[in-house]
Amino acid sequence: MQGCASTPLPSSIATPPIALALDIASDETVEATYSLTKPVRALHFAQNLGGYRENVWHPEGSEFRWIREGDGERIERTDGQSFDRLTFDIPIDYRALPKNYAPFSPFSDRSTLIYSGHFQACTAVPCDGEEALPITISAAGKTIGVSGHRTQDRAQFVSEGAGTNIFVGNLEPVAADGFVAIIDPGLPTALRQHLDRSLPQSIRYFSAIYGPLLFVPELYVSIDDRPEPNGGESTQGGTLPNQIFMHFDGAHARQRATEGSPLELDWFFAHEAAHLFQQNGIGKSPGDDTVAWIHEGGAEAMAALALVERGAAEREYVPQRVDHAATNCATGLAHMPLDRATTEGKFDLHYQCGLVFWLALDQSLREHGHDGLADLNRAFFAKVRAGEPWSQPVFMTTAKELSVPDAVLSRIETLTDGGYDDAAIEIAPLEILAKRSLKLAEEQ
Repeated sequence: MQGCASTPLPSSIATPPIALALDIASDETVEATYSLTKPVRALHFAQNLGGYRENVWHPEGSEFRWIREGDGERIERTDGQSFDRLTFDIPIDYRALPKNYAPFSPFSDRSTLIYSGHFQACTAVPCDGEEALPITISAAGKTIGVSGHRTQDRAQFVSEGAGTNIFVGNLEPVAADGFVAIIDPGLPTALRQHLDRSLPQSIRYFSAIYGPLLFVPELYVSIDDRPEPNGGESTQGGTLPNQIFMHFDGAHARQRATEGSPLELDWFFAHEAAHLFQQNGIGKSPGDDTVAWIHEGGAEAMAALALVERGAAEREYVPQRVDHAATNCATGLAHMPLDRATTEGKFDLHYQCGLVFWLALDQSLREHGHDGLADLNRAFFAKVRAGEPWSQPVFMTTAKELSVPDAVLSRIETLTDGGYDDAAIEIAPLEILAKRSLKLAEEQ
């Protein structure tokens, strides 16, 4: 996902055809009203979110229906007539969505994050889901945090690109070491103390390699232990431009938050911090989920190298995680090459295969006198920042220019593009290089 999440609308750009008003009148529901500059026969959304909108967004009146169109969906009047205004009542609750962030992340005090990206729409197809959408948020008696600003009762901004998380509630941000945090007061004390140490550690580590962040990131950690309607239990984390967030949801959320391994949390925060430094290096969020192994696998490898230098427990944990990733990668790629993983619903393979690929590249670079993946990141970031696409061809060319052997690059390309007989045989040499990378990092 690319682009700036929330910006004022430049005067040189025409007014977008759609505007949205979000009215949070209670802690339970939001009223979302789309206003259009011209009547349209349908409102289009680039992703259908697994039927979430159709099942949960309740339009005023019964004369509207949802229709699937490719990977997206549209809403239209059943009589085919045009409209210039449409209001939905939407419950504020967490929903686990396929390959996507939750629309709402409630806090235990009934504050909430609202993900603006799911509201971005267009008036005609094709719809890429990143169109600029002016949004007005009204929430009487509450503070609204968006675009790094906090206002009372009402706020306005333009959501575009990847979108952003909007905070609505009365919790106060706390300045931390390198970031600003809003932490749920219901979070278990031990977990709160752990994250107070873990995220700053990662930010300091990456700052020493890539230079300090040019922005102050926001951290949101929320927990809602009310049972989910379907009985599910969820934990989700992620990164949007300038933001890291983590949410524990469903019955037993507090128990799950405390029973998980602290090293898993360390890995999570290091991974998400790595995404911030990717953003910092290229000036936007990295994109193209068909080659997500580059940014997701890259963040995994950055996390692995950050953790393996910390201590004995980490030096035991990280190689085990790499072993697990290599096994899962071989199993997954036995059925399809990596470039089909996203469309086949196996997005996790980008993390697992990408981790092995990147650590193999790290070792190959070190063997040729470079500073491992740090040099590859710097060179690739510079190209993307100068206008080249975040793409596999540009990435592979950059690696080749830094003297990564053709045998390593061709093996990675074979696994991503197809043409192999046995994925496990192809991955094995890369896993050996990955293990050497970890060993070398341990010794430094």
